[in-house]
Amino acid sequence: MDNRVNPKLRSYYARLLFASQLAADAVTVFLCYLAGYWIYTGVYGKLSPQSFPEFLLFAAAAALVYVVILDRVGMYQREVSLLNVKELRGIFYTGLYAAAVIMSASFYLRSVTFSRITLTAAMIMTPVALYLQRQVSYRLHLVFHAMGWVQKRVLVFGAQHIGQHIARRLFESPFLGLLPVGFLDDDASRKGSVIKWHGFGPQGGVPVLGGEEVLARRDEYGVDMVLIALPSASFERNQKLVERCIGDGIEYAIVPNTYEKFIQDVELFEVGGIPIFRRRTSTVGFYYLLSKRLMDFSLSAFFMLVLSPVYALISLAIRLESRGPVIFKQKRSGLGGREFSFYKFRSMFEDAPRYARTPSDPADPRITRVGRWLRRTSLDELPQLFNVLRGDMSLVGPRPEMPFIVAAYTPLQLRRLEAKPGITGVWQISAYRGDPIHENIEYDLFYLQNRSLLLDVAIIVKTMLSVVRGVGAV
Repeated sequence: MDNRVNPKLRSYYARLLFASQLAADAVTVFLCYLAGYWIYTGVYGKLSPQSFPEFLLFAAAAALVYVVILDRVGMYQREVSLLNVKELRGIFYTGLYAAAVIMSASFYLRSVTFSRITLTAAMIMTPVALYLQRQVSYRLHLVFHAMGWVQKRVLVFGAQHIGQHIARRLFESPFLGLLPVGFLDDDASRKGSVIKWHGFGPQGGVPVLGGEEVLARRDEYGVDMVLIALPSASFERNQKLVERCIGDGIEYAIVPNTYEKFIQDVELFEVGGIPIFRRRTSTVGFYYLLSKRLMDFSLSAFFMLVLSPVYALISLAIRLESRGPVIFKQKRSGLGGREFSFYKFRSMFEDAPRYARTPSDPADPRITRVGRWLRRTSLDELPQLFNVLRGDMSLVGPRPEMPFIVAAYTPLQLRRLEAKPGITGVWQISAYRGDPIHENIEYDLFYLQNRSLLLDVAIIVKTMLSVVRGVGAV
């Protein structure tokens, strides 16, 4: 189905969508503050220091403060992070900054008295409500993305691994406003083939339309932009395509030749207007490591205590179905490549090879019936809380791999060993959990470059939501 939209109309839809998001944020904050007022006057039966009309003005002012801060922390920019974890972090920061502004205002406005219960309730509810509301907005963006109403139509030049990888990311990142409508490739044998991804993109897939000659007929496809994804091609080849786009007046973007080697390990800066790539440096502070260890120890001990009845029931179910130990133990590579004993509830039959590749199909005959349920709910991971308590693992970090897989790592993949492995992480809560861990290295590099206690908390929250929905479980 051709879902082309007139560029002027598409620009109108984009502005309308932006205005709708801004209005939704303001209304969400406004309603949360009204809910705080109702809790104080209705639930507690107290007399508010302000009349209801006065509080309406205060709630409107609070909504304005939140919207301004949301804009300042970049929540209205057309960009996306992996799985929107930056959005969750941005909302958290907005809650802190807004609380500081409002509390400061209440301190200096001596003529106005605010109920502490009202403010506390509103400030707790607002970040949660904003996050839930933005999840709904994200789903609506996906609908508009599928219809092509607010997106630039893009041709991806390069139907190999990188081009396919980027196209898949564009389909799951509607806020970027880029919709792949076809591939181009120098390999003539690929013409006419269709590239599909499970769970992403149009149902019929994205076709490979041909090679460079298609650029002359771009108007047939309503194309606004060409994304050149040939990082392994020569500089001359990429330069020729760039010059072709400039000569034909086509907007373009290019994946740098350094992508496959450095991926997220570089940053761009300018010297006298000349763009220069340099290695991005990141340091991990002592206080972060200390606070992360304290959080790991306390939460793992708490969850092991609270979930002890669940441990007992799962152990009984495993025993009743098949012979063999309840706990599956295996060597994994951890921080710096150090091997440690890794624990899971046994989900396969006892005679299954201990160090074979992890099953990617839930119908794999090696998996028991109880094991299939454990994997789908991720409850087979619970014994790893003991690994966290011991310090071999963390709650959040790159997933630990088996030593024979680590032995074949590339230098880039070895960077996964720079952090303590985790029970969960960015990759674990993605829709690509069924893919091999090391094939989605950008998730771990993203974490390594952005790790903080707040990011860890955001990932733990999204993990709980993913477990409830069964996202990515095998």
